[in-house]
Amino acid sequence: MKKQNKLWICLILMIVLAIVSGCAGLEIAKVDITINPNPIPFNIENNGWWYYLTFDESNGIGVTLISLRFDGYSQAEELIYTSLYYEEDIIDWFGSNYLPAFSTLSEWVWHTGTNPYTIITVKGVDDGNNPIEVTGRADYLSK
Repeated sequence: MKKQNKLWICLILMIVLAIVSGCAGLEIAKVDITINPNPIPFNIENNGWWYYLTFDESNGIGVTLISLRFDGYSQAEELIYTSLYYEEDIIDWFGSNYLPAFSTLSEWVWHTGTNPYTIITVKGVDDGNNPIEVTGRADYLSK
């Protein structure tokens, strides 16, 4: 009887370990984009719109940012420009392209275009080699 109990305990432990180890591989990073302020007021002194762009990881998994894209749209919802930044550009701008687990990367953005809003897309790869893509929207108040 004791041998049977030990076998059941071992079997249950193996099942629990298999479930736990299998679930661990499903975790992916969660990155949010914050634009502050938003909507963004026009700055008369600098003749443009200044805002603080923040990337925040909240699921405990670091992310290497590989690209940052700004798509400017017209009032008629037409794409009027695209600006692309890659790893070296992100490092130059934010000081790093690695977003550690439970942390943030932030930097100022200065916009001088005439478009009423911009869609910001950041792409990366988390520490589990999962692709990450997140978008945010910056809205510009009239001059």
